[in-house]
Amino acid sequence: MMTKLYLILRIVFCILAVALCAAAVFVFVYLDWWGMACVIGAAVCAALMLLFKRLQTDEENKDNPPAPVGDFITGPVHCDNANKGEDNDAGDGGQTPQ
Repeated sequence: MMTKLYLILRIVFCILAVALCAAAVFVFVYLDWWGMACVIGAAVCAALMLLFKRLQTDEENKDNPPAPVGDFITGPVHCDNANKGEDNDAGDGGQTPQ
């Protein structure tokens, strides 16, 4: 449920950031340096958008963790039990001996 909320907040803050950037041009033309308020507001909205993106991905990873991948020391993680006991890293390219 929270992931939908984060998604909606990301979209809202993205639209606000773009709108404030567009408004900053006109504010700079007519009110000189008051346009910096629009630029700072756009930066705050962009930061909030990135924050909610990180919270959404953290929530999704908590609900559905990614599969293990292994590393350069242990090698890839094999999830199938059919090849249990066989050496999957034999270096022969997956070919069987003749």
